[in-house]
Amino acid sequence: MACSGSDDGPGEAGSGGSSAGTGGSTASSATTGSGTGGAGAASGSTSVTTGSSTTSSTATGEPATTGTGGSEGPATSSGTGGSEGPATSSAAGGTPTACTEADKEVCSDDIGVHCGLTYEYWKDRGEGCLVNTADGFSVEWSNINNLLGRKGVRPGGKDHVVTYEADYRPNGNSYLGVYGWTTSPLIEYYIIDSWGNWRPPGGEGLVGTVESDGGTYDIYKTQRVNQPSIEGTATFYQFWSVRKEKRTSGTITVANHFNAWERQGLTLGTFYEVSLVVEGYQSNGSADVKVSIE
Repeated sequence: MACSGSDDGPGEAGSGGSSAGTGGSTASSATTGSGTGGAGAASGSTSVTTGSSTTSSTATGEPATTGTGGSEGPATSSGTGGSEGPATSSAAGGTPTACTEADKEVCSDDIGVHCGLTYEYWKDRGEGCLVNTADGFSVEWSNINNLLGRKGVRPGGKDHVVTYEADYRPNGNSYLGVYGWTTSPLIEYYIIDSWGNWRPPGGEGLVGTVESDGGTYDIYKTQRVNQPSIEGTATFYQFWSVRKEKRTSGTITVANHFNAWERQGLTLGTFYEVSLVVEGYQSNGSADVKVSIE
């Protein structure tokens, strides 16, 4: 995911894949590999109201979203790149029942599996570290241009339920939520529960709303043109659910959003991942996240 600057804010970063990426560009990150465990059933009621339909991208000058391995060039809303991280487990998977692994700190680009979930850490410049913990992860960043830390299930699937609790303290542009990609078609997707100074994706591309897990989310469709992705440089759409009211803990019933998008004609493809993500762009901040995925 990527962030771009508003008229009076920082400029926008593009997206890319890590040097380890499957079909990703050599300067960005995202990974393969998946967790182990049983896939959970989706729950919660959904309803959709149709708004004005548009497929325009995030307005230039608004902070767009940054992706794993975002490049430094200007863009509107941006995606993240893919990488060939260690694909150690293969099912849709989920959080294991218990973990006895030691905490693992990474302060440079890295992809791996920890406590049954695939993690990925990437930054372009600045200071920051990701610490994988038995119940999630923590991340800190300062004076960075673009940084992303996430932990989840690869390839994942539609019926995952993500439960999380975060001590989330962004100082500037940042996002907290569920994130991932699909292929055939190539889609980058976001379910955003909280953010920093700027609410994505900038107001353009609104197609409707969905009620889920005690809140209302605005649904958007935006587009990236000739930008890095998990399949290299490509033109692709981004699907968004952005909560109207911020929160930093709760449950995200992934299927509620995917079903709502489908009813709006926003069709996903084959899943690449379902992850809980924290991202910062031209900002400082920290987050301590507990997450489980069923």
